[in-house]
Amino acid sequence: MSFTDQQSKPQATWLLVLITSTSVLATAIITPSLPGIAESFSVTPNSAQRVLTVYLMMLGLGQLVFGPLSDRFGRRLTLFAGLGLYLLGSVLASFAPHLEFLVLARSIQGLGASAALVLPRVIINDTHQPRAAAASLAAVTAAMAITPMLSFPFGGILFEFFGWRGSMVVTTLLGVATIVATLFLLQETNNARQTSLRLVSVAVDYLSLTKNKQFLLLATNMGLHTSIFYSFLNFLPFSFKHLGYSASEFGYYIMLFPTSFIFGNLISRKLTPILGITKMVRMGSLIIIAGMSVMAGLVFLGFESAWGLVLPGMVYSLAAGFSLPNAAMGAINAVGRSVRGLGSGLAGSLQQLLGSGIAASTILLGAAEDTRIGLGILLLVAIASFVTTLFLVDDSEDT
Repeated sequence: MSFTDQQSKPQATWLLVLITSTSVLATAIITPSLPGIAESFSVTPNSAQRVLTVYLMMLGLGQLVFGPLSDRFGRRLTLFAGLGLYLLGSVLASFAPHLEFLVLARSIQGLGASAALVLPRVIINDTHQPRAAAASLAAVTAAMAITPMLSFPFGGILFEFFGWRGSMVVTTLLGVATIVATLFLLQETNNARQTSLRLVSVAVDYLSLTKNKQFLLLATNMGLHTSIFYSFLNFLPFSFKHLGYSASEFGYYIMLFPTSFIFGNLISRKLTPILGITKMVRMGSLIIIAGMSVMAGLVFLGFESAWGLVLPGMVYSLAAGFSLPNAAMGAINAVGRSVRGLGSGLAGSLQQLLGSGIAASTILLGAAEDTRIGLGILLLVAIASFVTTLFLVDDSEDT
């Protein structure tokens, strides 16, 4: 049977944006509150960072579970299970009496959100040809980037009026809306489900993917690029606080990052059908080195300022808009159709775990107290991301 024969009807872009936005919102909206959470619970910045780091780690680990589950039980049912966990974690986080309870609630929230992150990618791949899938994902991520663009300043305003709990109430409301919309509007797109789900076979499939060079390179590239943004979320709130800015002011500045990411996605949608996936990933990685070099250079030379951090960060975000959607689709295209849920899960898991791991290391090494430490690490990360692209095989239209 041909690919076209197996295709399902494409799902509404706005619905896929809404689903994915649940995971993005819970990441972005609480970021301006991190210094406030540290003060509220009388803990160090490193301890408060666990609220973000544990969410990101579970966002990665959960994709290892929900990806193969969707290959067996379908995208729709698996997504409902994840959204249910997300809603439970959001409610618990809203009433957290102490930091440890909040971290536990955020881990549940992150586990559920992983389904909302991994499955829209697979749904797009179920219904599109390879390059068309990359272009479609670019459109979805461009629209989805509006979520953090609004969430950063909104999270800062919520904190100043309602404290950090206000942001968790908003994630609860979004979780309810997403479940209702998915219940009535999302159609099943997995027309080639596996007949069984055995842990041994899943482990064997995952092991086989670790031998797929193209898949591993693209997934690693995704993780390295993501780690830069996650690191920004971890230490830039403290950098701006040291510069004398409030949580809401930081939110207004940081919203320029997703704004640039949107433009990168829109450019990617036009260029990917012409240049192909690999060239777009390579070009984005090279531009990211330029942006991080300028940002690190300014800070190391003693010119640390809000715009000195934001403008080069916008260059990074623009280039990430080129590379991330293409790397994601390229990784999924590199695996067999019957295990693309599993492949998307592993790619997303590597992306999130590598991203959150590097971001956590910047804090552990002191980036919250000294911005130069964080930017020095991220410049090395940017160089490493470009190196991965040198070993990629160029894609062709009929790949």
